[in-house]
Amino acid sequence: MAAVVGAKTFLLTDRQCFSILDWAAEQPQNGLVLRAFLASIALAALQPKEALTLRVRDVELTDDRSGWLLIRPHGQERGETDPGRAGAERRVPACRELVALLKAEIARRDLRPDDAIFVLDDGRPLTAPFYRKIWRQARAAVLGAHEGDSPLGRNVSALRDARIAAWLKNGDQTAAHILAEAECAGMSAPRLAERFAHCLRKPTRDEIPWDRLEAALALSDLPSEPALTAVRHQ
Repeated sequence: MAAVVGAKTFLLTDRQCFSILDWAAEQPQNGLVLRAFLASIALAALQPKEALTLRVRDVELTDDRSGWLLIRPHGQERGETDPGRAGAERRVPACRELVALLKAEIARRDLRPDDAIFVLDDGRPLTAPFYRKIWRQARAAVLGAHEGDSPLGRNVSALRDARIAAWLKNGDQTAAHILAEAECAGMSAPRLAERFAHCLRKPTRDEIPWDRLEAALALSDLPSEPALTAVRHQ
């Protein structure tokens, strides 16, 4: 079942996201590259356009088998416009699962540092029309009939939305955490808070710093009426 978080907001569940990745991997043609491409969106919250432009040199590995993706400014997807972050280069953490998929794809095709990672088996570049067609097929195969008629997962960016929502829900939601997640997602913090407001929990009564609120609202003793200053006219 989809995660319904608002009257007009639907999110893919983890199970649905990984089922789509598995479906892609099972395709006889281009299955492995499609899974790696979709995983970069589902696990690192990349915009599809950003994923398409990833090159081998943009993948940085760490000693614990995780890594970082260097995202260079290449424009944004329709509906993702955020003037506060437009044109900004950033580093996005890549989990071990994603790094393993990217390394396998690089090794499988013996790619060099300047090569694009996501290329079809026949050597043609992976394009937006191609992955959108595959997405429609994957969505129809994985989602139930009642979900297929809903707004759930209408486009591939639904994988990105699900990952950002998971980051927010699983974090401590302090200001520092929200700023860090906005940086990873390539969004300004106000834009993130506006778009994913449904993922931000409200503090409980016990978590509200009542003592600080009272101190902030405390007013010094003021006279009930303003003092008048007599002006002597000569």
